[in-house]
Amino acid sequence: MKGPKPLSKRITTRMSKTELTKYKKLHKEWIKTGEDMVRAQAASVKYGRALVKIKNPTAVQKKKDQKLINAGFRAEHVAFKKADEYDAYKKRMERKYA
Repeated sequence: MKGPKPLSKRITTRMSKTELTKYKKLHKEWIKTGEDMVRAQAASVKYGRALVKIKNPTAVQKKKDQKLINAGFRAEHVAFKKADEYDAYKKRMERKYA
């Protein structure tokens, strides 16, 4: 995953050390949660497609499929929450230093 568009150099040079550290941390978390979301959803889709080919899936197989679907949605929720947190911090820094 590439990541979000970074702040301009003009803004990052004015930021304090703690603000810059928090910005870098949020940037890394945004990328990591996005990759985790993609991985979880890929696993869910892969298993779901295999399950569709089975004529009569067992209860355990259905339960595993639902567990993978829920994990994908949970990962998506966390990734979107982190992206919103990153965007809010970025906008705050743009207002403060622009």
